[in-house]
Amino acid sequence: MPSSSCHPGSGPEKKIGHRRVDASGETTYKKTTSSALKGAIQLGIGYTVGNLSSKPERDVLMQDFYVVESIFFPSEGSNLTPAHHYPDFRFKTYAPVAFRYFRELFGIRPDDYLYSLCNEPLIELSNPGASGSIFYVTRDDEFIIKTVQHKEAEFLQKLLPGYYMNLNQNPRTLLPKFFGLYCIQSGGKNIRILVMNNVLPRVFRMHLKFDLKGSTYKRRASKKEREKSRPTFKDLDFLQEVPDGLLLDTDTFSALVKTLQRDCLVSVYICVYVS
Repeated sequence: MPSSSCHPGSGPEKKIGHRRVDASGETTYKKTTSSALKGAIQLGIGYTVGNLSSKPERDVLMQDFYVVESIFFPSEGSNLTPAHHYPDFRFKTYAPVAFRYFRELFGIRPDDYLYSLCNEPLIELSNPGASGSIFYVTRDDEFIIKTVQHKEAEFLQKLLPGYYMNLNQNPRTLLPKFFGLYCIQSGGKNIRILVMNNVLPRVFRMHLKFDLKGSTYKRRASKKEREKSRPTFKDLDFLQEVPDGLLLDTDTFSALVKTLQRDCLVSVYICVYVS
C-alpha cells in the first residue's frame, strides 16, 4: 500500500513496495537510484546483446531456457566492460539464446533493439501502479522496461518452454511480447527487469481504456482514477459503458475467439492477459 514518511531535513517520502520517491522527486528502487538503474540497464543490455550478436544463430534447445549468463561491471572498467560513474554492479541475462529467438520472431533486429534501449535516455513513467514496480519506456515508444519481483521472474522462466511452443504454433498470439529478462545485482540487492512491447504507444489515440480481468469483485475504477485525463476503467465500468458489447465483423470475431482460446493461460493459473 502507498505510504508516506517524514525524515528530518528531507521532507515527505512516498513509498509503494520497493519504490521510493523523496521530496526532491528522485526515485529509488531497493535503495538504487533510478539514474543508476537506468545506466546499469543500458550498459548491461548493450554488452550482452552485442556479445550475443557475434555468435552464430542456432536452434533453441531445451537447456537454453535455463541458462543464466553473468558479467561484472566495476566502476573503473575492465578488459570486457567500460568505465562508468555508477556503483559497481553485476548484470545477469536469463535465457539469452531463447530471447534472441523471440526477438527475431517478433521482427526485432539486434541493432534496432540496442538503438532503442541504449542510444537515448530511458523515460521513467510517473504512475507505477499498485505493485510499486518502476516502469521505463524507450524514447521511440517501442519498448517498456518493468521491474519484477523474484517470484514473477522465476515464474516467467518456467513458462518459457510453453511460451516458445505457443509462438511457433500461434503466430497471431495476443500474449505480451517478451524480449529480455535481466537482473542487476548492486549493493547486495537483486533488481530483476523485463523488457516487453509497449501495448499503448502514444501514436495511438485512446478513446477509452479498460483493464479487464474477467472478474467483478472490486473491479470498478476509483473516483480518483476517473478524474484523470486518460483514466483506466475496469470490468464493471465496461459492462456499464458498453452494455451491448463490441460489434465486430464475423471474420474478425472468429479470428479473435480462436486466438483467445489458443492463448488461454488457465493451465498455469494466470487470469491477467497483459503483464
